[in-house]
Amino acid sequence: MLYVHTSILTDSPCVVLRGMSSEASGQALSGRVMLRICRSLKVSQVTAAFQSTYAQKGSLWSGQSAIYDNTKLEQVLFDANSTSLGYAVWGASAQTAMHELPFSFAIPGNLHESVYTAFGNIGYEIKVTIRSCGFGINTWVQSLRIPVLRVPKDSVLAALALSEALRAQADWLGAVELQMLGDSAAVPDDFKLGVRAIIRPLLKGQILVDVGLRLLENTRCKSAMSRFGDSLNSSAVLCQTQIKPRSEFWQAQPLEHEHCFDLELDIPVAFRGIQYDMDTARIHISHELVLMATVLDSKQEAHYLRLAVPLQIVPKIALETSFAELPAYAKSSKDRLLLNGEEAQRSASLLLPPSYQATIDSRNTLAV
Repeated sequence: MLYVHTSILTDSPCVVLRGMSSEASGQALSGRVMLRICRSLKVSQVTAAFQSTYAQKGSLWSGQSAIYDNTKLEQVLFDANSTSLGYAVWGASAQTAMHELPFSFAIPGNLHESVYTAFGNIGYEIKVTIRSCGFGINTWVQSLRIPVLRVPKDSVLAALALSEALRAQADWLGAVELQMLGDSAAVPDDFKLGVRAIIRPLLKGQILVDVGLRLLENTRCKSAMSRFGDSLNSSAVLCQTQIKPRSEFWQAQPLEHEHCFDLELDIPVAFRGIQYDMDTARIHISHELVLMATVLDSKQEAHYLRLAVPLQIVPKIALETSFAELPAYAKSSKDRLLLNGEEAQRSASLLLPPSYQATIDSRNTLAV
């Protein structure tokens, strides 16, 4: 900005909305604007706005973006228009060269989360505008992108859903069995995903040519229709890996026993190479993890096998707080610690079941 240097510092790098749009509460986005004026400047007004930025990416039959948002929250940080001069002189001395202006926005809970797809983009930014009087450049603008994320509301059911293990198994015509094993079916972006693939032969005489893993992103735009009245869909391969096993005498691996392969995928960074899972009134995004294998049967005919399982891509903060609301039993009076020596024997004697005579005596006492 030539001789006006602007820095936008927020208290949090993103806006996190918890729950669906119909139940999520609003969140506060606060911070401050740091201004450094390198020469004398007549400043009339400084404003900050939290607004949406959207642009078409790709082409639609309507020629416009199918998803968009027009949110704009504006706040005046400094205003000298009501003074007699209509401006304030900044930068004339060391005391007026630096200025710190705080801001705060109330973000509504039904705000659409950030998304960048082939059907359109929805992003958000904080835009600071400085207006001055005099000749030359009278307006300076500085922007900072702020992603808006939506995570499940803290609950036991949400925590259990995010901690569910990745398990999938299927067999092909009773000849080959495919199996996928992973730590979790919900992973964050910018993450190295490890999956164990198991190829188990059920018949003899088969040969394994290759094994691969692929991550698909499926997008369905509900607000855009084709000429046949169907929602527009797109599917893209985000990342993949492949292994071609070799034996000592073959260019492939005979399927004589169970084979295990540890495969890895590098999940891309959010909003650049991948989008988070979401289901809104305008767009639905889901992901699919696909295990692929090429097998030759006893007649040397190639068969391309495929095993797919849903995979959730969620923000890191959703996984970090997923167990916050689970019940804890650290203070339960029923807990007993294992002790050493005589204390352990006395504690163990208390845990023994009551004898028959003690039970009869107790019932007779209650009856009386």
